[in-house]
Amino acid sequence: MRKFILILLTIFTQACAFTDATLPVQHDSNANTVGPISEVEILTFSPPNLEDARSDKQRIGWKKNGYGQHTADITTEKTVQVIIEDAVTDALLDNGHAVVEDASITITGSIDRFWFETDMNFWTVEFIGDIQCTLDFKDASTSETIYSSVYTGTYKREVAGGLEATWTEVMAEAVDNLIEEIVFDDALAEALEEYRQ
Repeated sequence: MRKFILILLTIFTQACAFTDATLPVQHDSNANTVGPISEVEILTFSPPNLEDARSDKQRIGWKKNGYGQHTADITTEKTVQVIIEDAVTDALLDNGHAVVEDASITITGSIDRFWFETDMNFWTVEFIGDIQCTLDFKDASTSETIYSSVYTGTYKREVAGGLEATWTEVMAEAVDNLIEEIVFDDALAEALEEYRQ
């Protein structure tokens, strides 16, 4: 009976298990998350330029059948670089800074993880979004690193079931949590303040 229920839940949750899913994941541009970096006098940043350093660059997750076998890919409409780069840009603008081509600070780095997972329980399914990136803030004139850090954004939702809209929301929330970690990084704010001086 338990196996039968799990199979039904999987079918409901994964929609058509053999059809690829492409999710319109993006940062909530209306979130306007403001943190300590907003207290630093206005700085100019170049548009972020991030490398996709994931071991699996083809997808952000798998669809699975009732036996846990991979049956189809889960991907995103925009590349993961564009999703994170746009989110970081929004965060800088929301915190009073400028993003321009001829900037005093460049932002490079890598996207190390961008993954969607499901964990089947007896009556529910836990949806998990997990993102990790490395950001390197450099003085544009000297190429010296001002500050570098690894940031993570995770989000979990446990419900009876969910389709692609739920998957998209979970990954978008993970992106928003990643941005929140960047914006509230006191050490980043301190490094930027020291750079200004």
